Amino acid sequence: MTSANLQEPSKYASMEYIKPELRLEFREFCVSLYLRQIDDIFSMAGFAPREVPQERSVSGDRRYRVQQYFEGIDWESPDDARRFLRVIGLVLSQTYVDSSQKESLARLCERSGLTVNGAEVFIPEDLGQESNLFKKQFPAGIPFGRQKPSFAITATIHGQSLQYEPQSGQGIINDDVYPDFTFQLFQDQLGIPKAANLTLKKSLLSMNQTEHERTFMQTYARQYNMAEAHVPLLIPQAWIQWHSATKRDLRDRGASHGDELYRVDFVAFWSNRRYVVLIDDISHYARKSDSRWFADEEIYSMRLKEDRRLQKQGWRVFRISNWEVKREAILQDAVNDFGDFVGLDAGGDTV
Repeated sequence: MTSANLQEPSKYASMEYIKPELRLEFREFCVSLYLRQIDDIFSMAGFAPREVPQERSVSGDRRYRVQQYFEGIDWESPDDARRFLRVIGLVLSQTYVDSSQKESLARLCERSGLTVNGAEVFIPEDLGQESNLFKKQFPAGIPFGRQKPSFAITATIHGQSLQYEPQSGQGIINDDVYPDFTFQLFQDQLGIPKAANLTLKKSLLSMNQTEHERTFMQTYARQYNMAEAHVPLLIPQAWIQWHSATKRDLRDRGASHGDELYRVDFVAFWSNRRYVVLIDDISHYARKSDSRWFADEEIYSMRLKEDRRLQKQGWRVFRISNWEVKREAILQDAVNDFGDFVGLDAGGDTV
C-alpha cells in the first residue's frame, strides 16, 4: 500500500480517480434498481441531478437518471470521487440488492483498482492517510489461540484506549497485514530471525484446537510451502469478535449476537481481502440420538446463517468437513480448492 496524497498524480489516468469503465458499468448496474432507489443512494451521498447535454445520448429512464447525477460529479476531484464510492457502498449495504449482484459489483470495483471492505469502497491511496486498512477493520487487533483473550480499556489524555492483553499461548496481530500477510511478514513483525522459524511453526501448529485442523494446516503448508513462498499465512483460532459474557449467558438473555462466531478455525489476509476457514465436525450438521447421528436441518441452517453473517461482515468463507480431512485424496482436493479460492496456482504463485 502507498500513502501517496490524492492530490498528486496517480495511476488513475487523466487525474480521474474513478475509471470511465467503472462509471459506465455502474450505470448499467443501476438499471436493476428503481428510480426512487437511484435518487436515494445519490442524494444520501450529497449529489443532486443536473441537466444532461442534448448531445449525450442516453437511453432508458434509469440510465438517464444516473447520468443526471453523473453530470454533477467532478471526476478529477478526490472529494467527489470519495462521495461516489459512498454511493457504491450504499448499494452494497442495501437489503433489497441481491447478494450475487453485490458480489458482482464488488468484483467490478476490485478490477478497477479499488479496495472493497464489506460495504466500504476505497481508493487505495486513501488507506494510508489516517490508518491502514487492518487498523480500520480491527482497531484493537486480532488475538489468536484457544484461550479466550483478556481485554483492557484504559484511560488516555484523549479519552480511552481499547486493547487486548497478551497471554501465554496466545498471539495478537495488530500490525498491517495488507495486501498480503505471509509467514515471512508475520515473522518479521515478531522480530524472529529466520533461523528460529521452526519454533514459530511449532507454536502455530500447537494452537490448533483439533487434530483435523492441524492436519489441514500441515497439508496446506506443505502443498504451498507456506513458510517460504509468497502465499497466505493461515492463522489458527482467531478471535474475530469478542464479548465479555459467555455464549451460554448471552443465549440465556436472548442477546441478538448470542449465536455469532467469536473464534474461527483460521483466518488469512490476501490481495486486500480477508478469509475465514471453518472445519466442521459432524455436530455442525447433525444431531446425535443414542449412539447414532442424524442429519438435522435446523443445525445445518445455523451453519448457513453463520456464513451469511461472516460474508456481511466482509469475510470470504471457506468451509470443509472433518470427513474430508480424514480422507487423504479428498483433503488434497480441498487444499487445492482453497488455493484456487484465494487465487493461487499449484506452485503458490498468485493467479
